[in-house]
Amino acid sequence: MQYIWSMEISGISSVIIFIFWGLVAAALLFAAVTSFREGETMPGRKLLAASGVALIVALTLGYVDFPGKMVLAGVFVIVMMAGVYLFFRNPLSGPTGQGTPRLNVDEADTMFARMELLAGSPEFESYYADNPGKAREDARARSLPGLLSAGSLYHNPVLFQETDVNFGLIKYLRQANKKLSETDYDPGSRGGKGTRDTDPVWLSRYLKKRAVQLGAHSAGITRIHDYHLYTRRGRGEARGRPVKMLHTHAIAFTVEMDFDSVRTAPAAPVTLESSRQYLNSATLALELAGLLQRLGYAARAHIDGDYELICPLVARDAGLGEIGRMGVLMTPRLGPRVRIAVVTTDAPLLADMYKPDPTMIEFCRICKKCADCCPGKSIPQGDMEEAGGVMRWKIDAESCYRYWCIAGTDCGRCMAVCPFSHPDNVMHNVIRRFIRRSGLMVKLALAGDDLLYGRRPKPTPPSEE
Repeated sequence: MQYIWSMEISGISSVIIFIFWGLVAAALLFAAVTSFREGETMPGRKLLAASGVALIVALTLGYVDFPGKMVLAGVFVIVMMAGVYLFFRNPLSGPTGQGTPRLNVDEADTMFARMELLAGSPEFESYYADNPGKAREDARARSLPGLLSAGSLYHNPVLFQETDVNFGLIKYLRQANKKLSETDYDPGSRGGKGTRDTDPVWLSRYLKKRAVQLGAHSAGITRIHDYHLYTRRGRGEARGRPVKMLHTHAIAFTVEMDFDSVRTAPAAPVTLESSRQYLNSATLALELAGLLQRLGYAARAHIDGDYELICPLVARDAGLGEIGRMGVLMTPRLGPRVRIAVVTTDAPLLADMYKPDPTMIEFCRICKKCADCCPGKSIPQGDMEEAGGVMRWKIDAESCYRYWCIAGTDCGRCMAVCPFSHPDNVMHNVIRRFIRRSGLMVKLALAGDDLLYGRRPKPTPPSEE
């Protein structure tokens, strides 16, 4: 009787071990196939080998009887139950430690605005008279080859020209945006059929849904706060003009940057892709702003080179992500591999609730891969520090832009190596789901990413096609 009972226990243990390691092997095989499809050959090989090892372990432990086999099977049951629990539990919540900014930013102090100043012009002389400490750093940047220049490190005559075409089109859209923003919002006089009586709940849902239909990856709405706004404009014809926002709400949306282009960073394809998505987001924003105007509301698109506000902060408060170590928006499913545009309006929209994501911040706190791989050494290695009335990581904008002027591209290496930048597919989304539910999974996911892709992964060579 005892022998029969022992055999039954051993049989149950074997079944549990077969199921556990069979699932592990199947998951690793699925991950390997996914990696090969992504063009990640080395991770695919590692995962395929690990799948084979898991299968051998299943056969060995399942068929061989040994002391403690039932105990080991019990441990595997607990692990499976814990996995199911973590998969279905609610995401971790709580403060991120960042807080709400109290200070506003003058756009004239940004690197893009400073680089637009013409040497010898009254604006040039006035700015550096007021900011003498920035004159030397900016002179160093101006002495380098520059963005899309023939003497830059990653010069590509075809891709650079195509990139310049896209930025030229965006320039035209800025002019269209100016005319659109100055329009008298009277739908009756413009042939519009809408009224300002549109239901706010319906309109809010429609605008977000429509943004995604037009190509956005995610969309959200927030009320406009003072800290979202620049204090003054710093670029183009509007330079020096105080920002006076009469709108009450902002629709923020992200557009995805192509994974294959981004992973070549800092080579030319990443800048071409960046220009494409700035162009796409600008077109989308103008369409939504135009629609709101036809419905009788004031509206303005905020697009590349024509911002009155800080897009990442608006997008964060619209519930689209967190501000990570590299100082940009980290989205839940694409990480930093997005571009952002915003439409502001006086339409009484329904704001989305910003829910802080402590696991995203914790991941950035321990990961540091972007800082390790940054060619310009512009991303801090330490913890968040107080800056502008808020706890955050503050990049060295001067050294970052200086490297851009050497490379001839907008680099993007930090974006390419970020573990959250992996494609939006089942394999990576399952990992992202676990990360949001467990601090331990944050550490395990980072260790796995380093093991599969390397701590300092090399850029993918650009395709010659």
